[in-house]
Amino acid sequence: MITKNSSRFSPCRYLFLLLALLGSSTSYAQTILTGTVRNAAGQPLQGILMEAETRAQPPASDFVISGADGRFTLTLPPTPASDSLRLSARALGYAEQLLQLANRSQNVQLTLAVSLTPLKEVLIKAPPIRREGDTLSYRVSAFTDKKDRVIADVLRKLPGVEVEADGRILYEGRPIQKFYINGADLLENRYNLASSNLPADAVQDVQVLKRHQPVKALRGVQPTEQASLNLELKKKVTATGQARLGAGATPALWNANLSPMLFTPRQQLLDTYQTNNTGQDVAAELKPLGLGDFQQLLEPGSQKPDLTGTQPLNAPPLAPGRYLFNRAHLLSANHLLPFSKEAQLRINASYLHDRQTQTGSTRTRYTLPDGRAVTLREEKQNRLYSNQFTTDLAYVRNVQRYYLKNTLSVAGSWEAQDGLVQLAGQEQAVTQRATNPAYSLSNRLGLVRPVGGQRVVQVNSVLTLAATPQQLTVRPGPLPAVLTGGTAYAGAQQQARAETFYTANSVAFITGRQHWHYTYSAGFTQEIERLTSTLARRPAPAPVPDSLRNRLRAYQGRYYAQIAIAHKTERWQLELEAPLNYRTFRATDAGLDGHQQRRYLALEPRLSGRYELSGLWHASGGAGFSNQFGSVQQLSYGYLLRDYRTLQRNAAPLTQTRSWNFNGGLFYENPLTSWFYRATYSFSVATRNQLARSLVRPDGTLTTVAVAQLNQSQNQTVAGSVSKFLSEWKMSLALQLNASFSRQPLLLNDQLTTARNQRGTTRFKASLNAFDWGSLEYSASLTALRNQLGTGDFGTATTCQEQRLGLSWYPAERHSVLVTAEYYQSNGLGRAVRTTFLDATYRYTLPTARKVDVELKASNLLDTRLYQTTYTSGFALVQNEYQLRPRQALASVRVSF
Repeated sequence: MITKNSSRFSPCRYLFLLLALLGSSTSYAQTILTGTVRNAAGQPLQGILMEAETRAQPPASDFVISGADGRFTLTLPPTPASDSLRLSARALGYAEQLLQLANRSQNVQLTLAVSLTPLKEVLIKAPPIRREGDTLSYRVSAFTDKKDRVIADVLRKLPGVEVEADGRILYEGRPIQKFYINGADLLENRYNLASSNLPADAVQDVQVLKRHQPVKALRGVQPTEQASLNLELKKKVTATGQARLGAGATPALWNANLSPMLFTPRQQLLDTYQTNNTGQDVAAELKPLGLGDFQQLLEPGSQKPDLTGTQPLNAPPLAPGRYLFNRAHLLSANHLLPFSKEAQLRINASYLHDRQTQTGSTRTRYTLPDGRAVTLREEKQNRLYSNQFTTDLAYVRNVQRYYLKNTLSVAGSWEAQDGLVQLAGQEQAVTQRATNPAYSLSNRLGLVRPVGGQRVVQVNSVLTLAATPQQLTVRPGPLPAVLTGGTAYAGAQQQARAETFYTANSVAFITGRQHWHYTYSAGFTQEIERLTSTLARRPAPAPVPDSLRNRLRAYQGRYYAQIAIAHKTERWQLELEAPLNYRTFRATDAGLDGHQQRRYLALEPRLSGRYELSGLWHASGGAGFSNQFGSVQQLSYGYLLRDYRTLQRNAAPLTQTRSWNFNGGLFYENPLTSWFYRATYSFSVATRNQLARSLVRPDGTLTTVAVAQLNQSQNQTVAGSVSKFLSEWKMSLALQLNASFSRQPLLLNDQLTTARNQRGTTRFKASLNAFDWGSLEYSASLTALRNQLGTGDFGTATTCQEQRLGLSWYPAERHSVLVTAEYYQSNGLGRAVRTTFLDATYRYTLPTARKVDVELKASNLLDTRLYQTTYTSGFALVQNEYQLRPRQALASVRVSF
């Protein structure tokens, strides 16, 4: 029988177990905090950060933002009942409140007191360099120092931008094609007028416009790799400029400049009058510097040919203020006026009067193929007189649907030269008198008209007329061994006149679709040259022999058809040009029975490309072949007296040059870090049908005659640069390296030989503007060159070293002290020559609305009077020594307005 155990399953035991579990749950339940947050006036506060945290490990926490009625609810997970918690209330504008509470659910009322919260000062600066698409913008204020006055002072500090000694601006190693001010082309590449006179504080940004097509009707149709530069002014309407007046002594000195400027959205003007005798070369402000000017300068009639003249003393690699003895006056007017709603009229007119004096010596060493050397030493005194007048009148209409530009140019120059040469070992000096006037008239027309879609018709036409009558008189008679059989004579007079007619005309049809662009063009050029000359003894003897006369008539023409194909994607840009040229030439000189005529047909292809390696790196390269005639101006069937010791005759066939050229480059550009790199290489090989035969006599006189003989020359160039801007230090750093190697055959004293030249240059530049008390600038360059003639060894290298240190000190507000030291060392013929210069300037800026500077400048404090430089030219090593300007002081007042 089974017996039931009632006590084991007693209901009391179940009840006891249930009560124990309920007690445990109550001890570890979650904590809920509720409440309201108010201000001192009792108003509820919204947006208060409420945060609760227990003291247990690990802690439990919760946070919430108070509502519009100030209420909040915080829920914490279960924690031991003995634990406490911390409640905080925080908000901007109120003092933080902290409460220690028991860890249990409860209602809390808080009152927050108002408290001001100080904020740390935050200075936001725009980056010094920024990139937007193909536009690179430099913020001018980031690169400007207290001593900077004109925009040229700032351009020289911009990383990635190079400024040459003559003011030419380069980007990626190539000259810019356009220089704009507020997007307008006022100066047509004579932009030194703006960069040397426009106040820096009027400019907001300097913009580099990469791959810029200046013709709006060709944008998107004809891609380009050229860059332009634009000055973005601070104001849309800017009336600015500068005025300067200075006077000094040792000798009596003057320097004046008045340059008013106006820039508005509709018109621009820049006028200037400058005069000085302090060595400032005002003619440099009229020099054309753009990329297109290189091509124009190659056109016949664009430059005055040097038919004859005095023996020059070439300018040294110094600032003109060191060596230039001048009396210059420059007047220039440049106006861009609205002609209609879409068209403008541009007027650029200038007149220059200058008188210069040069004093120095030249030591020339000719190395002959047999190892002998002929040395000639000349003491020179030259006086140069120049009057130049140029006027360009242009009508421009440059809109998206139409482009028309017609430029009429008139130029005239009246130049004269007086020269006195004292040869070593001779008592009688050689006197020279030359006149070299020149006149030209030209008209350039450009027309672009879209004809629907991406199809465009382009027409170009150039017409030029030029003439230059020149004359040289030399006493005593030069080159008697050649002209009179060794008999001395009183003097000689060379008269020469060259006349040029040139025209170039073309029409092109441009079309494109997607990434491809096609250009079909045809055109012709014609050149007609006349040269008449007579070399006669003075006083006049019997009739002049025909060998000393020229009656040359020459004609050269080119007729061509060309196709150009361009392919452009995000990474690639390729362009192939294939012009088919028919060239014709003929020349006659009836007096000397001279005649030659040539015709040929040649394909001259060119290929160029660019590849974007990344957003920062890109590579470029190109190759091309050309087959061209030389300039007709090279020809002279009779002798021409080029200067008192050079007699030249070229009756050989006109030079025909077949050349191959190759180039490549690697570029890096990072505006964010302000790093810029560039490395380039070029190689060319040329075959010519003509060789110059030079005869050097023991007295150093030279006769050059061109002979028909095939020859080949080579040239190589390697270049690199790196630049960096450190914004925190306002420091600009730049390093440039250049090396060139050339090989040229020569026929010297009837011996065929080869001249090899090597040249290397290193340049370093740094500027530091981080301190309120001053700034520092340093630059250095080292140039080495050497040459080899024939199979002999390379000669001793000649070197030229230059260092420049500039210190600007600002001892007090509006006071500046500028000190500049320059050191030069030249090693060449004879002993090494060391030259040191020291300049000092004190400047006080008046506390006026306009910037007014009172300045006292002392130049060449060490009174250095001589400078020497050396260079090679073919088989000649030339060493020049110059007389420099003495110690001088100049007081001036300058006003920026």
